[in-house]
Amino acid sequence: MEIAQRTPTFINDHYVLLFPLHVAWDDWATVSDDGVHEMPISKRAARRVLVKYPSRGGYSPGDTWELYVGEDKRLEEFIYHRAGAGFPKVYTGTWEGYEKAGPLLLSTDHEGTTEDGKALRVFYSDVAVKVTGSDNWISAH
Repeated sequence: MEIAQRTPTFINDHYVLLFPLHVAWDDWATVSDDGVHEMPISKRAARRVLVKYPSRGGYSPGDTWELYVGEDKRLEEFIYHRAGAGFPKVYTGTWEGYEKAGPLLLSTDHEGTTEDGKALRVFYSDVAVKVTGSDNWISAH
């Protein structure tokens, strides 16, 4: 699979777009199964997986992600805790709008709130992947 910038607005957001893969790829992060908990938005039960990045190194040093995984093994909700400077410090949101792009199932819509209650939405459009060895992009649908 190739990760490429197709438009000027796509800077480094592939990290969020491909976060489930980063959980597997980022061997410097600590990943732990925290058992079944209530999700922060829907209040339904789901398995909580904690992903903690060390204070040095990695994409976002010291950050913690609380991922809520549904019965179908898809991420449904999350809480992001930023360790360093920047906005937001805490973001609670959904993991939805799943679209299939070649061999990948990607969440293209994350809607939620920051720690001060302000609405924040991260979404992706015109998503496509190019599988290694192919010259063609496969659009998500």
